[in-house]
Amino acid sequence: MIKKVPERRRTQAERREETRSRILDAAVSELMNKGYAGFRVDQVAATARVSRGAQTHHFPTKESLVLAALQRLYQASTEASMTLIEGLESGDDVLDALMRDSASFYLGPNFIIAVSMLNLGDHEPGLRQKVRAISRKHRLPVEKAWLQALLDSGLAEEPAKTVLNITQSIYRGMVMRKFLRNDPEYTRFTTEQWSKIARAYMNLNAPSR
Repeated sequence: MIKKVPERRRTQAERREETRSRILDAAVSELMNKGYAGFRVDQVAATARVSRGAQTHHFPTKESLVLAALQRLYQASTEASMTLIEGLESGDDVLDALMRDSASFYLGPNFIIAVSMLNLGDHEPGLRQKVRAISRKHRLPVEKAWLQALLDSGLAEEPAKTVLNITQSIYRGMVMRKFLRNDPEYTRFTTEQWSKIARAYMNLNAPSR
């Protein structure tokens, strides 16, 4: 007869972390689907299948919950960007990788949510300042890593900064355009044209062989 091994009971700390993680997953989903304007704390609790008391225990205010969810989104995108950069090898197409990463971040939910929260006007200036701090904390190291990747590809510092800054500015501009009109064909055309221009510029500034 096979003896059944009893399941290990989770510790209180593990149960607490599991509850917190469920709440954050639900909050991220709420932000992605409805944005900050449509964010409802009671809906987060219902989606996470926890009581309002349990949710309040982990996140006492709406602001603390929203900021924690945004932090979770940024952390995931930062890890993805760093994994991509660290995986680059000699001879890889750094510009293509940079553009793919920029599209993933700027045209994905993270940046769009952050922009909606930065556009709060004078209604919640404290929240706007905290959102900006989260964005800088996570994106500045990524930008520094991409600059180094471009330098490692053979570009001098000024051309590398130019390629990085214009690439990211183009994708940020695409986000603003999406608020007015979602036009995938325009996005495709613009990024393809920038790729051609950037490659010509990079070749012009490549070190002599």
